[in-house]
Amino acid sequence: MPQDAVPLIRSGKVDKRLFDVTGLIEQGRDDGSRDTLPLIVDRVAQAPAKSALRSTWEGIKSDPGIAKVWLDGRVRLLDAESFQQVGAPAAWDLGFTGRGVTVAVLDGGVDADHPDLRGKVLEAKDFTGTGVKDTFGHGTHVAATVAGDGAFGGVAKDARLLVGKVCADETCDESAVLAAMEWAAPRAGVVNLSLGGGASDGTDPLSLAVDRLSAQFGTLFVVAAGNEGEDGVSSPAAADAALAVGSVSKADRLSRFSSRGPRVGDFAVKPDVVAPGEDIGAARAAGTSMGEPIDALHTRADGTSMAAPHVAGAAALVKQAHPEWGGAELKAVLTGSAKSIGRGVYEEGSGRLDVARAVGARVVASASSLSFGVLRFPHTQLPPITKKLSYRNGSAQAITMPISVDNAAVEVSASEIVVPGNGSVDVEVTLDPAKVAVGSGGARITAGGVVTAVGFTAEAEMYELTVLTVGRDGKPSDAEVSALELDSGESVDFAQPVGGVTKLRLLKGNYSVDALVHGESEHTWASTGKISVDKATTVTIDARQGKEVGARFDRAVGRKYVGLDAVYQAGGGRVQTGVSSKTDDAFFAVPVKADAAYFSFGTFQVWGGGGHEYFVAAPHAGEIPVELKPRVRDRELYGEKVRYRAQGAPAIGSRSSTPFYVKGQAVTFGVALDLPIPQRRVEHFTGRPDVKWVMDFFQRPLSQPSLGFDGHISAGRLVFPGGKTGSRSWNSVVASTDLNLRGFHGLVRYGNNGWVQHWPFAPGEADASDEFVFGAPYVRARTKLSTVDGEVLAESPGVFANFSGLPEVEARYVLDVEATRSPKWTPFAPKVSARFEFKSAQTDGNVYLPVPTVRISGAFDDLNRAPAGCRVFPVDVSVVPQTGSVGAAEVKSVTVQASVDDGATWRSVPVVGSKARWKALVAHPGGAEFVSLKVKAVDAAGNSVEQTTMRAYGINRSLG
Repeated sequence: MPQDAVPLIRSGKVDKRLFDVTGLIEQGRDDGSRDTLPLIVDRVAQAPAKSALRSTWEGIKSDPGIAKVWLDGRVRLLDAESFQQVGAPAAWDLGFTGRGVTVAVLDGGVDADHPDLRGKVLEAKDFTGTGVKDTFGHGTHVAATVAGDGAFGGVAKDARLLVGKVCADETCDESAVLAAMEWAAPRAGVVNLSLGGGASDGTDPLSLAVDRLSAQFGTLFVVAAGNEGEDGVSSPAAADAALAVGSVSKADRLSRFSSRGPRVGDFAVKPDVVAPGEDIGAARAAGTSMGEPIDALHTRADGTSMAAPHVAGAAALVKQAHPEWGGAELKAVLTGSAKSIGRGVYEEGSGRLDVARAVGARVVASASSLSFGVLRFPHTQLPPITKKLSYRNGSAQAITMPISVDNAAVEVSASEIVVPGNGSVDVEVTLDPAKVAVGSGGARITAGGVVTAVGFTAEAEMYELTVLTVGRDGKPSDAEVSALELDSGESVDFAQPVGGVTKLRLLKGNYSVDALVHGESEHTWASTGKISVDKATTVTIDARQGKEVGARFDRAVGRKYVGLDAVYQAGGGRVQTGVSSKTDDAFFAVPVKADAAYFSFGTFQVWGGGGHEYFVAAPHAGEIPVELKPRVRDRELYGEKVRYRAQGAPAIGSRSSTPFYVKGQAVTFGVALDLPIPQRRVEHFTGRPDVKWVMDFFQRPLSQPSLGFDGHISAGRLVFPGGKTGSRSWNSVVASTDLNLRGFHGLVRYGNNGWVQHWPFAPGEADASDEFVFGAPYVRARTKLSTVDGEVLAESPGVFANFSGLPEVEARYVLDVEATRSPKWTPFAPKVSARFEFKSAQTDGNVYLPVPTVRISGAFDDLNRAPAGCRVFPVDVSVVPQTGSVGAAEVKSVTVQASVDDGATWRSVPVVGSKARWKALVAHPGGAEFVSLKVKAVDAAGNSVEQTTMRAYGINRSLG
């Protein structure tokens, strides 16, 4: 986490998701996936370019007019015979079909030519830049459930539709959803949103927009609650004003996937209602196959996405019956008329949608639900809590309504009320905490036919933990504070300290409190060790006790990175936390003794300068020690002379060496630091048996300003011997297919099944490999397993394939793999392919098959070129059996062909050698620019590999 971002995140000005690198990559928000910054800044219409990052960031930090900066994240689309289930036909028989009502469907577009929707779309607008056509099928299905008219039809067949396309496929940019909401709210009485992000407390940008637009225009937003089960109701269904819709089956059983409440943060009642969301048939957009196709025009699908449009259609029917009603009244009527399916209010809200009762409703409650929030321990000693609930009669005649409650903890002030014509009556609803059991509870108040869900949650035994944070200047300080429950492994964050004080209620138990105390250009990490919270407790984190983290070397070097890592054994698992920085800020840690059975700590630092780079890791079990700035001598470290090549032209490399060094560590956090390539330097590493180094290298063209995940090369987890020296090369050609490096790699058979995983652009270094995952944007691959007679047994796009049902008896097989790429940082290896021929029979367990593999290298220059006009240039060919295999036969022959015209013609070249080491003597005719190589190796058992690398290396003339 950048330290200058911490105060902005803690104050709520900046969205924390902007610094979740893994999440950004998963959402396609990384540098390689877009040219603009994914920001929502006070609703600016156009995102700034990436080149404006520094000026944008400085402006965000300094501009007091910017109240909030959100990540322009992505939400997901959530996924008829159900109409009878919700009573729609009875409403139709009364003449309510949605006529005169406009419903907006903000989704994945629409197939407006579909027979079920023809003539129903008043206007369609694209907010994605891909056109309004539905290419996935979700939007058309949802729109038809609202207002379709055909074999399956819709709830409100005479309603008219506005369609806003906010999702290009299964994901939707939040900025597009926001823009479409602004467009739709003044135009439609009802808006359907069958989409959502993660669980929310209702303060995310989409939820806030729902509340604001509902109040401004009286629009009802009907929103899918989400398909995350127990993980909570999603954004924007979490909005106060949203009508959040969960899902039931056709038998009125709560769907397994339907998101449950209570709402995050305040434990309010969500979802509000449930509706049919399983096996829902509706229109199928032309050319799509979403769900389970029924025929050319219709498909079935599951999800709260399918439940929500049932409710949106029902809202249109009620709106037709009562055109004067706004969104709040529509929501209250739809919840108030729902029918319970016997589940709790945090699972079904008021109950399952009942359209017939909704259109006939004359009395409307003032609230769709009542939430009493959290009752603090000891809640049985709390006094009763009273809230007001009003009932308004929209008809001219007085209505008498008996009132009942289904939970003894809740009472109402009357057993019967008379609501006068066009008037209202108030009742008091009182919750007696002494009668509430621990946990989330609920009740339903039934007044005549009007149902109101009531929610409340009683704390278990909990106590207040107060943390006082003191800066190194002795004054109250800002800090990031969290508490880890050591028995369960659950971690909770404290609010930002105010005046150096922050408080949190915690379940009775044993905890460790972590804090990062901030000062001016300095930060102090502290852990309390085990503390028992069995009463109100106060702890003090005093940064003045911190010791500086650093190192003293044999030469003058500057710090480039510092990381502090802590690992806890808690709740039967491991919890890892820490802090890191590339800044010049000073870092300190407060010494503490703890039980090594549950706590380990370590520091990792990168220092460099003058052609030397230091990677220093210091693990400590059961303590944060007093000495955190040790004397580090070259003779105690492992020293490695390193050569970095470039591919065809000077470029930018990014180097990362990160350690697994703290006991129980599951993830290694580090940093990739840029270096111009080609380059040579000396690298020094902590060398000890309990420190394993993860070595990575990336590269990009000089024209690319920021780190991408291009050209990735990795060298596994290495343990270095202290006091020794060695050498290493990075990024040399020739690229070849690798089966050997990764733990989940290679060609494997188990029983009569198996798999293959290959890395298609491994470098010339024998102990390194590429990482296809990072090359995915520009790599295309194919993997195929066949019999030697040509019968295809398995084929897949990509670098992985499963195969099954192989014969028990020994047979011969052919594995063909190939990959193509087109990155900007290399002119080499646009295509690499390999063919493996081997024998295999049934195995008793996982067996790595003993196929030969090749690596090709040579005395190339710093740009991976060989001399021009050379009559004999030796190319080294290493042939070894797949790592992990047993019983491999000796290599019998190696043949090599070369091409200088991109494979138009091939010439055999002389080869000398034996066993694993061979040399091909390649000639470089005048005018040649690239050399392509085809290498075939055969072992004594008849297993073979034929490796072809196009443009394997260059000739030392300018490659452009």
